[in-house]
Amino acid sequence: MATLLRYMFLPLVVCLFIFVVTCLIGPDNVPDMPRGIAWDKLAHFGMFFILSAVSLFDYFKLHNGHPFIFRWILWGFVIPVVYGAGIELLQKYLFTSRSAEWGDWIADMLGSMVATLFAIIYLQKEKKGKKKKKKYTFVNRSSEG
Repeated sequence: MATLLRYMFLPLVVCLFIFVVTCLIGPDNVPDMPRGIAWDKLAHFGMFFILSAVSLFDYFKLHNGHPFIFRWILWGFVIPVVYGAGIELLQKYLFTSRSAEWGDWIADMLGSMVATLFAIIYLQKEKKGKKKKKKYTFVNRSSEG
């Protein structure tokens, strides 16, 4: 149980941070940013990229580098995307000083998707690297008798 809590701690801290930033801080407390870039969407992308990245990394470590791929994607992509939708619904119905936007949720999904794609690419490279090491490992059989 302590091991599971260790690997859930960082994703939960990131979830709490996202909740505070997106629900509890009013729009009047958000600094004005230069025009021309959708800073709000960029922030959503970044927060959910980080949430998915730490979730994927911790799940990877929890399973000693051999995650069950569908559960890994569930924890690293699906749950953050559902969490992002939940945040938008909370903004619409409970924290009415904030506004719920489809664009925010799309940015959340894209951030999670990019983190998941990077993680899958990393996992594939890890598997290829291990296969190459096995392929080129020689055993000295001259000492066998």
